[in-house]
Amino acid sequence: MAAVTARTAIFVALASCGKLQGIGGEAPPLATMQVEIASDPGVAGERLQVALVWGMQWLPEALCTGILPPESPAAAAAIAAGCRDPFGFVPLRVEANVPIVPGVPATIELEDLPASDVLVGDVTARVAYGSFVVYDDRNDTGGLELARANRITDTGDGSGDGSGSDYGTQLGDVVYGASFLTMTAPDQRLAYREGAFVAAAAFYPRSGCSDPPPAFSIVGAGGFSASAAIAATLAGQLPPEDPASCTEATSDASPVVVPVQGPTAATEVACTENTADSSVRYREPTADAPDLTDRTTACVHLPTFDGTTSPVIELIVSGRTEDSCLGLTHYVLTGCREDPNCAAPDWDHSLAPPTWWPCPSS
Repeated sequence: MAAVTARTAIFVALASCGKLQGIGGEAPPLATMQVEIASDPGVAGERLQVALVWGMQWLPEALCTGILPPESPAAAAAIAAGCRDPFGFVPLRVEANVPIVPGVPATIELEDLPASDVLVGDVTARVAYGSFVVYDDRNDTGGLELARANRITDTGDGSGDGSGSDYGTQLGDVVYGASFLTMTAPDQRLAYREGAFVAAAAFYPRSGCSDPPPAFSIVGAGGFSASAAIAATLAGQLPPEDPASCTEATSDASPVVVPVQGPTAATEVACTENTADSSVRYREPTADAPDLTDRTTACVHLPTFDGTTSPVIELIVSGRTEDSCLGLTHYVLTGCREDPNCAAPDWDHSLAPPTWWPCPSS
C-alpha cells in the first residue's frame, strides 16, 4: 500500500496543470532505519560510516557453486583463491551513507523507492533486499564505492593482449561488517516488496520463513549450512531455514545490529559482479605469456553436470593476494569468448599451444 500511495502521488504531481494547493514543507521519508555496531572495531583514525546496499540476483559460475567436487588439489586451491562465497550477499547499488559512532544508533532515511534495477520480479510481484554495511571511509569520499575483481585483460574480442594487466577496481575503504553477509549465517536485511511475493524466484531465499510484508520491513533468518543448501539445490528445492530463527519487524521498530566480522570475512560484501547469470568470458592464450605472479593456477576440465567428462581443458587463474575481490580468469586453447564449444572457433591453438601453456592440449 505504501508503494502504491507513493507512486500515485508522483503521478498526480506530474499530471497536474498547476501547483498543488494546501501542501507545504518537506515530505516525510518513505522509510527510516536505525543501525548500531555490535562492537567498536577499535582502529585509530577511522571514519566509520554505515551504508545501505541493495543486493543483486547473482548466480556463481559452475566451478564456484560448490556442487562439483574439485578434480585435483591444484583445482581446489585455485577455486578457493578465486571463488567468492556462492551463498554470500552480492551488492548492486549503494543507496545511502551516514556516519556512525559505536554505541550510538545511526539513522538512515530513504526519500525514494528502490530503483527498478534492484527489484527482482515483474510489476505484479517484486522484491528488493538490502544489507547494512559498516566501513571505514579510508579514502575520505563520504561514501562506499563498490569494487570489482581484477582479472587478466584481453582486447575484448577474445584475443589476449598478453600484458598481464588487469581490469577491475580495488576497494578504497575497509569493511568491518554487514547485517547481511551470507545466507549461511544469521542475517538482518531491509526488505522492500511490491505486489505479491514469488518464493520460486530464489532471490536470497528464506524458505521456512513467512513472506516479507508489503512495503519496507526488516526481516531476518538464522542461516542454513552450505551442505544443506547444495542438497536442496540438487533436489530442486530451496534451502530450508529454521522457522524459529525467522524475524520480521517494521523498518523503524528497533535498531539493526551489525556484527563486526572483520575485513577478511566482510570485504566481499562490497564486491559487485560484472555478470549475474553465471556466464564466463574465455581468453585466448596468445604467444605472450600473461603475468601469473602471485596467482593460483590449475588445469581443469570444463565443468559438466551430467556425469560426463568434457574433453575441453581450461586453465583457471585466480586473482592476486593483494586484490580486494575474488575472481577467476579462464583460458582455453580453442573456442570463442562466450563459448569454448562454439562451432566456429575464434581461435584454435590445439595443434600448436604457446610455449608457456601449462595444460594438456585436450
